[in-house]
Amino acid sequence: MIRLTESAPVLLAVLSIFVIGAVAGVALDRTMLIPAHADADADAAAAGVRHGVPRHHDEVVAELRAELGLSAEQSRRVQEIFAAHQGEMEAAWAQVHANLQRAMRQTTTEIETVLDSAQIERLHAWLAKRHGPIAGHAGREH
Repeated sequence: MIRLTESAPVLLAVLSIFVIGAVAGVALDRTMLIPAHADADADAAAAGVRHGVPRHHDEVVAELRAELGLSAEQSRRVQEIFAAHQGEMEAAWAQVHANLQRAMRQTTTEIETVLDSAQIERLHAWLAKRHGPIAGHAGREH
């Protein structure tokens, strides 16, 4: 049977932060690859990409074309499918981001309960360095 030591909860909390950071990195990467609706039209016009189809979708379709041997008609239909579901995908990523931010704030708050005030300030600096500012935690930005 595994016995937890006094430091085990702190270690689990720190490990949670690393996992959350990895998930946040993936989420942020995905949101950076898929431009927001407000910027999509300007980006598309500037980059010569079809209206409403982010640049990333063109890259995916090109890869699918090569991997699957898609015809021009199949490629066009795949682009249409991406465009039709763009809003749904953006909404899903926004929800993932909101849930992740909430989990990170809760984890940080719990870790703070085992730290003194100087350690809390150092924790906030450490988080800011690794993850950037995290709004809405204890009225401050990390």
